[in-house]
Amino acid sequence: MIRLALPKGRSLGVARAALERSGLDLAGLDADPRRLSHRLPGAALEVLLLKDRDLPLYVERGVADCGVVGRDVLDEVDGDLLVPLELAEGRCRLSLIAPAGRPAPRPGEQARIATKYPKSAARYLDTQAWSAELIELSGSIELAPLLGLADFAIDIVQTGATLAAHGLVEIERVREIAPCLVVHRAAWQTLRAEIGELVARLEAAGVAA
Repeated sequence: MIRLALPKGRSLGVARAALERSGLDLAGLDADPRRLSHRLPGAALEVLLLKDRDLPLYVERGVADCGVVGRDVLDEVDGDLLVPLELAEGRCRLSLIAPAGRPAPRPGEQARIATKYPKSAARYLDTQAWSAELIELSGSIELAPLLGLADFAIDIVQTGATLAAHGLVEIERVREIAPCLVVHRAAWQTLRAEIGELVARLEAAGVAA
């Protein structure tokens, strides 16, 4: 039996849909929505429901054998995880955003950027001809450039509807984001057949990018 970690909240739907399209029966997750651990003998799985930011640590430490988590989260952690595939659905982008009408930063300019992705933002700034002070926030990133806390923000964009509702626009895409299957290195060896079958089923179902 594989112990699989899935993200709670909005990301769970994407991961669950991909797994079910591959033929896994995850109906047992609905038996008690308050439970955070579910044994699903029919699918040969034990499923842990975790916060996105905690999920890579559970897999890295071997508490979970594998899991599904966004590339945005992986880029912010230092864990040594295998990533055998990305999912085709649930993709979005990490973007530099600003109030409508504000120009992009000019070469040599010093700006302030609000984000909850400081490592990704720092890597992006390393490629730019301008610099910025990073202001790390845990949420409501859109408000920072609107209320003067920052000049710009780097945040996740899906449809762009939230940006439009707040009078914000995308200036530049920092990187594409996709849900990833991550695997603990030791589990890749000890459960090679089981995890290999899971990867093969996802690929065969056409849900892998």
